[in-house]
Amino acid sequence: SPVVLPSQFQPGLAVRKAIYTMAPRALPDAYVVDKVPRCDTCHRCQEICPTGAVDLDEQPSERSLSVSAIILSMGYDLAAPDDYGALGYGRFPNVIHSMQYERLASRSGPTEGIVMRPSDGELPKRIAWLQCIGSRDEKYPYCSSICCMYATKEAMLAKQRIPKVHCQIFMMDERAFSKEFNAYYEQAQEHYEVEYTRCRISGVAEDPETHDLILRYPLEDGRFVQERFGMVVLSLGARPPSKSDDFAAMLGIELNPYGFCATDKFAPLETSRPGIYVCGMFASPKEIAETILDAAGAAGDVMRLLSSEIGTRAYGREYPFLSKPGDLPDERDVSDEEPRVGAFICRCYPSIAGVVDTDDVAAFAGGLPDVVHVETLDYACLDDGQERSRQAIDAHGLNRVFVAACSHRTHESLFQRLARESGLNPYLVEMANIREHCAWPHVDDPPRATREAKEMVRLGIARARLATPVRKQAIEPVRRALIIGGGVSGMTAALNIADAGYDVSLVERMPGLGGTLNQIYYVAEGDNPQRLLRDLVNRVLGHQRIDLYANSTILTADGTTGAFRSRIDTPRGEVDIEHGVTIVATGGEEWRGDVYLLGRHHRVVTSLELEEIIAHRPEQVADLNEIVFIQCVGRSGGVEYCSRTCCTTTMKNAIRVKLLNPDCRVVVLYKDIITYGFREAFYTEARKRGVLFVRYDDDHTPRVRVDESERLELIAWEPSFQEEIILHPGLLSLSVAIRPSKGTEELAHILDVPLSSEGFFMEAHLKMRPMDFAKEGVFVCGVAHYPKFIEECISSAQAAAGRAITLLATPRLYIGGVVSEVDQEKCVGCLTCVRTCPFQIPKVRYEDAGVGGIKGAAYIDPALCTGCGTCTAECPAKAIQLVSYRDEQILGLPLGSWVTA
Repeated sequence: SPVVLPSQFQPGLAVRKAIYTMAPRALPDAYVVDKVPRCDTCHRCQEICPTGAVDLDEQPSERSLSVSAIILSMGYDLAAPDDYGALGYGRFPNVIHSMQYERLASRSGPTEGIVMRPSDGELPKRIAWLQCIGSRDEKYPYCSSICCMYATKEAMLAKQRIPKVHCQIFMMDERAFSKEFNAYYEQAQEHYEVEYTRCRISGVAEDPETHDLILRYPLEDGRFVQERFGMVVLSLGARPPSKSDDFAAMLGIELNPYGFCATDKFAPLETSRPGIYVCGMFASPKEIAETILDAAGAAGDVMRLLSSEIGTRAYGREYPFLSKPGDLPDERDVSDEEPRVGAFICRCYPSIAGVVDTDDVAAFAGGLPDVVHVETLDYACLDDGQERSRQAIDAHGLNRVFVAACSHRTHESLFQRLARESGLNPYLVEMANIREHCAWPHVDDPPRATREAKEMVRLGIARARLATPVRKQAIEPVRRALIIGGGVSGMTAALNIADAGYDVSLVERMPGLGGTLNQIYYVAEGDNPQRLLRDLVNRVLGHQRIDLYANSTILTADGTTGAFRSRIDTPRGEVDIEHGVTIVATGGEEWRGDVYLLGRHHRVVTSLELEEIIAHRPEQVADLNEIVFIQCVGRSGGVEYCSRTCCTTTMKNAIRVKLLNPDCRVVVLYKDIITYGFREAFYTEARKRGVLFVRYDDDHTPRVRVDESERLELIAWEPSFQEEIILHPGLLSLSVAIRPSKGTEELAHILDVPLSSEGFFMEAHLKMRPMDFAKEGVFVCGVAHYPKFIEECISSAQAAAGRAITLLATPRLYIGGVVSEVDQEKCVGCLTCVRTCPFQIPKVRYEDAGVGGIKGAAYIDPALCTGCGTCTAECPAKAIQLVSYRDEQILGLPLGSWVTA
């Protein structure tokens, strides 16, 4: 239905079209007055606005704030596509940039996610992406880090939505360097058949009749080809936010040569001015997960700075949603009352009511059993909708509340608070998500969306009728953190938490601290990592709040958030520790395999071994005539991911070799050079110093052997000459993959946390919760999560510490709720609950003979169960039921025990 506007204001065609074709949105729409340069201040909008929300005479105002710290999260700007006029942006209508493509591909965009050519509205048959526009050139010499993966994502979206479209990405290197990125890249090639071409396009031409775009480019064998494309997308890089120079001058902070915020290698979240921190893209180009790590780490740094203030102010969100003592009515006892359900249907135009017939749904809900009041609300989550709901609860004596609106994840706590403010137990509220589950999936089929909404309302009201009060119990968290791993990540997290005023138990399986940092003697940026190591070790050993357990391992771990109990095997015997949070920082190690004579010839070394030679025996390098580096060693041996640090490590070693021995020929055999972010400068410096780079692929991997004179002989394929070359290196350095540290799988089993397909610990959400496990109160950081540089390990450790401090500083934690419980006499051991649980909570213990025919039965830990009811619905034997349990079922558990029926 079109929006009905007042007769005094009839917008132009473009505005009307935008209103009539409004796609689903998550928030209500609002008008914004563009005073400069469009508004002529006629005041007509102010006169007709029924709510008086328009004030054209409002003036800017200033406020003075006294703060103890500042966090800069200023983001970034896109590189200007107009700077690359030869590529046709602004001249050819079908040349667009990446953010414009994102808008077209968005389901809330003007074409509802179907990308069309701007020139004629037709579906393109061929789309080209041009990479590194505003990156890796003379003007922007750094890598923007995000372009390769978002171009891959955009190409896959096009493949999903446009039948038989050809997607081709023109690139220099494919930089799929983060967790799961390589698998995504391979999926694009193998499953979606996205084509990747290695070249940099210098110009785009247009056919003026068809508006097709013509690209001329060389193949790897040197031949030039010319092809037509219906659309060209420029993958724009990142540049510093506008006016960052003025802002930096005002704050008195330094910027780096590229215009981003200057930070220290070993203090990546601190600016040059104490008390001012930085996170996200303003520090350096990075993807979403890393910005969230930065943000949590900066918050953790501020917590450490303001440790004396933590816990001194009144806590305003205690269960059951108290703002201050005595501001809520007593909870009504409805146990003896017949169900009186109030159903509230949210219209939220156009997200819901633009597709679902909410009046029809409301009429349907009114005919269901025990429903005594039905009301449609324009926006149930806004103040007016909440007030009308409260009035209805009081006026009609409702003892159950049902809301048909949007996501439980975002709004259930809001409606639970509303019920509690009306004197009802929060668990007497039930919701149905008719936005994401009805309106949005069936935007082109309103009758079907309405029919599905009715069914969800019927089921939701039936659940509401059976709802019973649930009361949680408050516990005071144990003010101690357990940190597993004593490398740079573990020590950083331990110091952050201890400096904030909380006790730490640091467990390290080796006799000493430091981990892999003990083997790193210099970094590409020039800083001294051994000085960092000495500083961290001395601070940890001397800190009064840190208890170090060296040469120790974790035996058992049980409990719940705020009340964990772990048993540690130490040289002096077993020790039990109670702690509120756990941080896993177990690091990684070099992959070792029988490749390229590694371990069988003294002149074949790994990157870390070469670094030790350069640092302590430089004379061995000074006498060599040739050194060869081979990248991505181990990728063909089952390590199907990028180890992230190897290319930059090769650059720093190659540059050191050239400094020690300028006449030495240094050759790097590589697949893709992944020096992302500002590390591109080291790749450029290596080339300037004469380092030679030769690319190889899986069909032409290098071969190494020992010739008759006992020299190393390396045979490699040279793609430019299309022939093999033979090298005789005096030293062969292998950039081997980084794999999880020894014992990772066993520790994951003890902590009951998952591992990723690569073998590293799996976070709760790849993008939005990169430092959390799905198991609350347990966090991961450093290389235990995925290979990282030192500064990235420090950032992730600070992020995990920040999240841990948040829990440790909480006055009370509330546990309890609705969970699934197994009736072991009915369980047949079919494992349905194990397979269907979205959180992988159910387990099977096989020690109890005679149960279910498989000598075992299912067990569900209530400390982990979310009460979603999936296993209850799917269990064919009806052996699982949802129950409200008392919290002592968790708190009273002996160490290492299971909860049974």
